Amino acid sequence: MPSTVWMVPIVEGDAPDAVRRKAGVAWDAAGLSRLIRPADLVALKVHFGEEGNHNFVRPHLLVPLVERVKAAGGKPFWTDTNTLYVGARSNAVDHIALAHAHGFTLEDTGAPVIIADGLTGREEIRVRVDGRHSAEVGIAPAAAACNALVAVSHATGHVVTGFGGALKNLGMGLSSRKGKLYQHSVVKPKVHAASCTACGTCLAWCPVHAISIVGDSALIDPKTCIGCGECLTACRIGAVRFQWRMASAGLQERMAEQAAGVVRHLSGRIAFMTFVTDVGKDCDCMASRPRDVLVKAAGILVSYDPVAIDQAALDLVASHLGRPLTEVGHAIDPTPQLDAAAALGIGSRDYDLVRT
Repeated sequence: MPSTVWMVPIVEGDAPDAVRRKAGVAWDAAGLSRLIRPADLVALKVHFGEEGNHNFVRPHLLVPLVERVKAAGGKPFWTDTNTLYVGARSNAVDHIALAHAHGFTLEDTGAPVIIADGLTGREEIRVRVDGRHSAEVGIAPAAAACNALVAVSHATGHVVTGFGGALKNLGMGLSSRKGKLYQHSVVKPKVHAASCTACGTCLAWCPVHAISIVGDSALIDPKTCIGCGECLTACRIGAVRFQWRMASAGLQERMAEQAAGVVRHLSGRIAFMTFVTDVGKDCDCMASRPRDVLVKAAGILVSYDPVAIDQAALDLVASHLGRPLTEVGHAIDPTPQLDAAAALGIGSRDYDLVRT
């Protein structure tokens, strides 16, 4: 049976106040307030945007969500988990400081920031999923302990998974550090020696010191490498190479299992909102500029099904581009994550789109 996906269109040129109002309309269309009971602790899972990123969903657009949680008697908080890679989101202290710098403050939004996996990302709750790769997964404790959760995602391309939406927001964004390591363990980069200039930039960004300079080229130790992809991001000359088609499917399947852990733990208390705006080739973990945008404005999607909303987002992006995201993005097929999540019983790729 198809799942329902509600859509509120956004057009380029809509003023911020109009987009903000439409976020509230999208929430109301799907009736998300029914998830919330008085005194519930309600997680609003977002991506605060990496330092230097300009395309993340701005907090002022999301204030209507905070207002509606409070109107239903709930206690909202913004949340995300720490990153594996070196940067401003690798521990809770720096992560919260960055979130505040990007406008996610209690004073401006009405909700505090709580990092879901603790000070350094090592805290977790184990959840059984009986997946193809994992019998159980580790999810962030704050995500497990909340009474309800709305995953607010930003549709983007992605260098490893091809697409980032609700499933990635849950599977990568709410997994523990061990969970992230497990997902990335299937991806092993190599350095193309002929292209490498031995500049050392990748060494500085590798979180596990798996890279050294040998002769005129960097060398990655595959036994130490965790597959986080930070070296790919750091290298500006394309010397770091991945066998994406071989590795991506396995990572996506593991990511879907992590997402299933969150969905099953919060069964009946979880929903999804995706902004198909400022869609870039790369995710919000990477520095960006407004000119990097592929689709400026398409709409806000809401569903209780993470698979359906991701499929709808991909279809909406394709309709605006006139071709699939893979043809202008990283040429990585994102369907393994959808198929794996559907096989785990947490959603369906079939959906009915209800325009509001």
